[in-house]
Amino acid sequence: MKGIHAVMGMNFHAFHGVLEVERELGQVFSVDAIVEFDMTPGDDSPRTEPAVKDADVYETTRNVMMETKYRSIVSLAGKIARNLLAECSKASNVTISIKRKQLFVSGSVDYAVAEVSCGRKDFEADAKG
Repeated sequence: MKGIHAVMGMNFHAFHGVLEVERELGQVFSVDAIVEFDMTPGDDSPRTEPAVKDADVYETTRNVMMETKYRSIVSLAGKIARNLLAECSKASNVTISIKRKQLFVSGSVDYAVAEVSCGRKDFEADAKG
C-alpha cells in the first residue's frame, strides 16, 4: 500500500531568484509538498502514528526557504525535497512545487512553477560515492 500526505499552499516571503532585485526585495512563494510513503496492512489502525506530520513538513520547508538565497528555484525545490527525505524516515518519494507570481517578464503571465520529484534511490549514489 502507498500513502500520500500533502501540505499545500505554504506561503513564504523569501529572497530567491536570478535577478538582484528578487534577492534584495524578495517575493512571495507558494510551496506544495507531496510526501509518499509505504504503508503496511496494519497501518490503518486508529492507534497508528502518522508517517508524516504537517508541522514537520512545514518546518523543514520553512527552514530551507529562509536559510539561503537560491538563484535557481528548481535547485531550491530540490533542496527542500532532499531535506524532507532526510528528516522523514518513512518517506519514499517527495514532490515539491514552488509557484511565484511576481515575474520580471515583458508580457502577461499568471505565475511560474518549478517542480522536483525524487525518491530515496536518487540519493543512494551520492551516499556510496
